[in-house]
Amino acid sequence: MRILEFTRKYLFWTVDFLYGGGVRKHYNDIKSIHEDFGSENSKLRRKSNLEKVLKHTVETVPFYNSFKLPITLSDFPIVDKATIRENYDLFRSKNFLDKNQYEVVTSGSTGNPFKIYHDRNKRNRSTADTIYYGKMAGFEIGSRLYYFRLWDKQYRKSNLLSWIQNVVMHSVDDFNEEYLSKVIDQLENDSSVKGILGYSSGLQSICKHLDNSERKIKDCKVKTVISMAESLNDYTRNALKRHFGVKPVSRYSNSENGIIAQQNLIDNNESDYEINWASYHVEIFAMNEDVPLPHGETGRIVVTDLFNCAMPLVRYDTGDVGKLGYDPKNPGKPMVFTQIEGRKMDMFTNTRGEYVSPHIIHQILQYDQIDQFQFIQEENSNYIIKLKLLNRFDYSNEVKLIEQYKAYFGDDAKIKVEYVNEIPLLLSGKRKLVINKAINTLNSKESDRTERRGEDSCGEECETEYRS
Repeated sequence: MRILEFTRKYLFWTVDFLYGGGVRKHYNDIKSIHEDFGSENSKLRRKSNLEKVLKHTVETVPFYNSFKLPITLSDFPIVDKATIRENYDLFRSKNFLDKNQYEVVTSGSTGNPFKIYHDRNKRNRSTADTIYYGKMAGFEIGSRLYYFRLWDKQYRKSNLLSWIQNVVMHSVDDFNEEYLSKVIDQLENDSSVKGILGYSSGLQSICKHLDNSERKIKDCKVKTVISMAESLNDYTRNALKRHFGVKPVSRYSNSENGIIAQQNLIDNNESDYEINWASYHVEIFAMNEDVPLPHGETGRIVVTDLFNCAMPLVRYDTGDVGKLGYDPKNPGKPMVFTQIEGRKMDMFTNTRGEYVSPHIIHQILQYDQIDQFQFIQEENSNYIIKLKLLNRFDYSNEVKLIEQYKAYFGDDAKIKVEYVNEIPLLLSGKRKLVINKAINTLNSKESDRTERRGEDSCGEECETEYRS
C-alpha cells in the first residue's frame, strides 16, 4: 500500500476513534461472528441481536402496537414496500423521531422512490459491513476504487470528497465506445493498486468493448472486482478474469438494508453467496403466500435487519427470489444462498404458467455481435427478444435462437425477434433485461399487491456506499 493510501486508511480509523470507535467496534463484531460462526458465543450474540431488535420494534414502533411481549420472529407479519408506504409514519420508531437520522433513498427507476431512515449506529454497522466485505474480496480501505454506477445528483460526490475517499467516479449513462476507450486508457495509465466496483451491466459493457475492439489491455494493477445491482453472467465473469487477471465476486445488497450477502473469493462454488448473518436474519418464503420454505426450495427473500432501530425492517420482503442451502462437504458452515434469481417481477413464466429463471437470458451471449438485448413477456405464450447488433451479426442465427428459447418457454411459445438501435437505460442507470407483463395475472389473489410491489422493482439500487 502506497504512502497516500496508507494515510487515508490511518486517518479513517483515527477519525472513527475520535468519534467513539463505532465503526471499529462493529467491524470487530462482524469479523468475530463470521470467523467463529459455530461457537456458542457467536450463536448467543446473533440470538441476542435478534431479540433486541424485536423487543425494540414492539415497544417503540406504532405499527406493532397490538403486539405483546414476549414475542418471537414467527409472530411478525411479512411486510414489503407497499405495506410501509401505506403506513409510513407508523413504521418509524418514536424513540428516534427527535434524534439525528440519515435518509436512504432507493433509485426509484420507475418514478417511485422508496425512503428509509437509518440511525447513527446502523450507519456505522453498514460502513463496517462494507469494509469487511470489501476486505473479503481483496479490497483495502484507502485504496483507489473505480466505481461504475449512475452518478446522478443524489449520489455524486464532490471532487474533494472523491479525492479523500480515493474514488474515481464513472457514470454508466456516459458509456459509449469513445468513453470506454478513455476509461481503459485511464486504468492503464494509473499506477495505483486499485479495485473495481460497479453495476454488472456496466462491467459487461467494458468487457464487450475490449472484446469487440480486440484491445489487449496491459496490467492495470486491479486487485479486486466486485459486481453489484444485477446478476453477474458467465460471459462477464470470465471476461473480467481474462482481461484483468482477477476473479470477480458478486454482491447482493440493497439501499434500505445494506450488504446482505457476497460471493467468497476463494470458494470454488461460484454460485454460492455467503450471507451476512452478523447483521441480518434471512428467511425464504413461498412465492404467492406467506409460508416459510425449507432450505433447497426457491422463494422470496425475506430479511430482518438486526441494527436499524430508527425504522426497523422486520421480516421485510426484498422483492427478490433465491434459495438457501448448506455446503454438503462442510455442514458446520453457515447457510448460504445457493441461488439468487433477482427480482420476482423479473422472472419469466413458461406457457404452462411455471416460473423460469431469468438467468437463461444470458445464453444469448453465445451469439457473436450482440451488443444489447432485452426479453419481454407480453402474455403467457408471447415473447419478444429485442437485440441491438454490431456490424457482423449472422441473421441466420435467428431461427436457432428462437428454437433454443422454446426449450425454456415451451414448444407452443410465440417468440419474435426485434432489431433496435438502442435499448434505453432506466433512471437508475441500469438496463432492464427482463420485462414481464404477464406475471401479474398468474395469481389474481395477490394481483393488486404484486402490481404495487412492482412499481419500483425495476432497477432497484443495490449497493452500500464506501464511506469515510
